[in-house]
Amino acid sequence: MSNVIKTFSNKCLSLSYLGENWNNNLMQSIIEAGRTISYVETLAPRKADKFHLSIKGSDKRLFMREFEKVVRFAIAKLKLKKVKIAFDTTEDLTWMKDDYNLRPSAYDKHQSAWNYLNASIVEPEFFPLMSIPYTMFDNLDNLVINLLNYIKTLPITVELILFDRGFYHAHLIDYLEGKNRGWSWPYLMLVQERGLQTKLIQQTRDEGLRFAYYSHTFEYAKDKSKWKPSTILMVRIIDDKTAWCYATNQKPSLLLAGEYSKRWNIETGFRIHDEARIKSKSRNSLIRFFYHLIGMLLIILWRLQNKISHYVFKRYLKFIEYQFYSKEIKELMAPP
Repeated sequence: MSNVIKTFSNKCLSLSYLGENWNNNLMQSIIEAGRTISYVETLAPRKADKFHLSIKGSDKRLFMREFEKVVRFAIAKLKLKKVKIAFDTTEDLTWMKDDYNLRPSAYDKHQSAWNYLNASIVEPEFFPLMSIPYTMFDNLDNLVINLLNYIKTLPITVELILFDRGFYHAHLIDYLEGKNRGWSWPYLMLVQERGLQTKLIQQTRDEGLRFAYYSHTFEYAKDKSKWKPSTILMVRIIDDKTAWCYATNQKPSLLLAGEYSKRWNIETGFRIHDEARIKSKSRNSLIRFFYHLIGMLLIILWRLQNKISHYVFKRYLKFIEYQFYSKEIKELMAPP
């Protein structure tokens, strides 16, 4: 598996000319930085400058293309067929300010963060499909649509797409419904309790129901035209104080509403990713993105390894780092 991450790095950055030992030592430093949530600049100060310069001279699309190759390889190895996927954003807090590549933190509006939009399989298990930067000037709906177009090319069948309440936009719903295409994406989306949703929840309570569903039609302007996509709003009453509202194009049922809990697998995946967070002192967005993808790549390799033998994630990072040690160092580390 160590060859996969080494090939990914070489294809993205073309550093093989520096020699096998140089690259192996760099890989050790990167994985150790992830395992200890530290800085590559601290662990390999002499190599970090050359490494970062190579990243700056590369291209985001190249990183994504090489990451896609690993995803396709892993999907085939894991024999993934019918899946449920989820979209979510994750952030990496930073001390930086006044950079259009940053967004305000969702948890502290006074702090900035590098944001990434992630598409991941959440059933049968967490598996990252792609992660892309989400900057201040990006349109979230367009980013999701681009990722869905990419997912359409993968050799998997998407049974359901799960979204949280931050994705409830008329434009995205219109695309998911796909009336102009003749086919749609199956989706289940949590909806904020406000306006119409609040009225529907109250109406459901007044009728003494625990579950109900209603048709809803949006109206929004695009390309100098008005569009009117429709969706189904499901209301699920939990108790006198708690209720949930979902948008979907699937057959409404309590069983379908229960499927939403699987979206939390992506949150679990992010927590795993945080255990391999490679920190950097660089202000360059491309460097930050490369390190973010390396973290996602390590999760994919961990999933592949666990089909052979089980490792906890932190221990796997130590295992894969060991693969890059020289023969002499391995002999010194071997028990007597």
